[in-house]
Amino acid sequence: RALVRQQATIITGNKRTHPSMAAETTQRRSAISLGSCIGGIPVTVHYSFFLLLLIEFANAVRYTAYPMFMLFVVVLYGPVLLLTVVVHEFGHALTTKKLGGEVGGITLWPLGGFAVCGPTESLSGDLKVALAGPMTHIPMAIIWWGIYLGVSGGKDGLWPTWTIYLDVLSESFAGFIIILSTESFYMNIILLCFNLFIPAYPLDGGRIYAASLILLFKMNPIKAAKTTAITAMLLSSGMILYAIISFLKSTGGSGLLLGVVGAFVLYNSSELFKSAKNNSLEGHPIFGRECYQNAGGNTTQNEIGDVPAQSDSAAMA
Repeated sequence: RALVRQQATIITGNKRTHPSMAAETTQRRSAISLGSCIGGIPVTVHYSFFLLLLIEFANAVRYTAYPMFMLFVVVLYGPVLLLTVVVHEFGHALTTKKLGGEVGGITLWPLGGFAVCGPTESLSGDLKVALAGPMTHIPMAIIWWGIYLGVSGGKDGLWPTWTIYLDVLSESFAGFIIILSTESFYMNIILLCFNLFIPAYPLDGGRIYAASLILLFKMNPIKAAKTTAITAMLLSSGMILYAIISFLKSTGGSGLLLGVVGAFVLYNSSELFKSAKNNSLEGHPIFGRECYQNAGGNTTQNEIGDVPAQSDSAAMA
């Protein structure tokens, strides 16, 4: 059997900034609106969101003998990925609203997506918001696992194999669904683990890590910011190195995307380290907030509103 193995490296997250930020208007001018049917939260798709789909499709063209594989790539990295990212972002957004914060909207872009959210009133609340996105991948993974079992009948075992069998994919509609549900299942597992367990600021894992350093280890904001930044810089350097090796070995587009994520994390974490080293965290969208400065103390809504908005539009978690 011909074997092809695909890995999902799209990362999603949330951007917790004040919803009045001017960048929000700029984002929507270059995005497609999907409406606001859930909680009145507008969802838009940036035109560049489909960049990964184009990369993976270009990589799949070499399998001309299996046209169903190209259709599979379009479905997996098109509607399936889009729905997965949207659900993740609504995890952040709806939790923010439940805890009293404001949500300006959700935008999907090449590295996943971000929710434009006003901060909650406590550090523990901020931690809950960061956790809410990755946790949505658990029910999504279970649903895809159920689809796999329902279609396959469990004849290949209860646990799907993480391999794309091109002949199974092409022989029938049932085979197509089995492979699609398997890869969608593993996509959600990867996103769950990456966002939950990789402490790479400003991704979800990095924000969980930062809040935990203060809440659990009682670090002061300066030390927590330096620790978070150094950890993220080391991890991002590893991502970039892996991407370079993958590119040299010509293993496809997923390594390239991981390198872009690594560069993004390296830039943001180095900026955070500079601010912490210069003792200039005041006004920082995360560590400059009073709930971080007070090691988990509450702030009032007026104090939240005074926090400057983060201007870059590429904050993920």
